[in-house]
Amino acid sequence: MAVYSEKGGVGKTALASGLVAAAAARGMRVLAVDLDPRHTLTDELGVDSPAYSVNDLLFIDPNDPDPADAAELVQDALSPAGEAWPDLVRVLAAERALSHREVDATIGLEHRLARAVRGVIDVDLVVIDVPPRAGGRLAGAALVTANVVVIPATLTLDGYIGAGEAMTTVRHIQRGPNPDLQVAGIVRSITPRPVRQIHQELDRQLAETYPDLLLDARIPHYAVREEARTASVPITSAPGREARTLASAYGSVLDIVIKGD
Repeated sequence: MAVYSEKGGVGKTALASGLVAAAAARGMRVLAVDLDPRHTLTDELGVDSPAYSVNDLLFIDPNDPDPADAAELVQDALSPAGEAWPDLVRVLAAERALSHREVDATIGLEHRLARAVRGVIDVDLVVIDVPPRAGGRLAGAALVTANVVVIPATLTLDGYIGAGEAMTTVRHIQRGPNPDLQVAGIVRSITPRPVRQIHQELDRQLAETYPDLLLDARIPHYAVREEARTASVPITSAPGREARTLASAYGSVLDIVIKGD
């Protein structure tokens, strides 16, 4: 599952982390793939200075006539999540150097991630946090790899535009390298309190534009989300009513993805 929008600040990493936490809380074995060079998901999952990152996994030495199979190398790249996270969670971690892959001219780089992920056999769910770069090679790698896409959209103009641009890119991928890619839905993300008229208007536009894709689940904006992120703990283990509300919302999205798959 790829979590994708072509605008930043719409809650992609928050949704990815929440889905990882919700799945692990149910006893699912989860692989979290961080494709954002800012490595926010990596940090949130408690992985610090990985010895082998997803950047190393995707890199191919242009002077090597027979590069190693990513399906074999991936075992070396898997990092356990931090001690606050369930043992069921493993991570393909990101680092700043991953940004170099965006300008990497290596043929077939987008398919290398798919090959690697399919080499991890003891996993129930793969969650890919995708950077917001339209047409980027890392986004392409994520969408070639994924079976489904979840698109977070804030009730802002950026959220609406980001969802539309993501849908356009998904259609290009469906008509090309991954015809089986499906959109699980668009999720209202970081929903504000109180809801003002502008938010209601953008909510209406999302509903009118994507009547069959806009999910009922809403991810509210609560400070406990940032507290859990800062402490590198899953939202499912955070205390209080607001944390439970968030965990339930992520679980609702997970149910939709699993049912659709």
